[in-house]
Amino acid sequence: MNMTIVRKRASVKTVRGSDVFDWSKTDDITIPNCLVEPGGGSLSLDGRELGIMQGLTAILPPNSDVKAGDHIVYDGNTYEIDGEPKLFSLPTGTVTNMQLNLKRWQG
Repeated sequence: MNMTIVRKRASVKTVRGSDVFDWSKTDDITIPNCLVEPGGGSLSLDGRELGIMQGLTAILPPNSDVKAGDHIVYDGNTYEIDGEPKLFSLPTGTVTNMQLNLKRWQG
């Protein structure tokens, strides 16, 4: 696993009494020793516009600082984490890696 990704975490600001993500101010960290593979994809046709979802699966070191809601930058594209990160472990209980399902919509 020799790929590198960037984790972007939005700051939070209050707008009209509600906390919302502020993607103009992010906390970014570089995460080395990853593996990124093609994931699923889909096509959306609602009669007005064409939408394409590109999916990837990323395998990260188990102690990586990522959570649902973060964005991942890989190969110049920004992806959303789809669901919670999943930790995988050996039968001995040793955690071996973390899996992220990533998605990006175009169209």
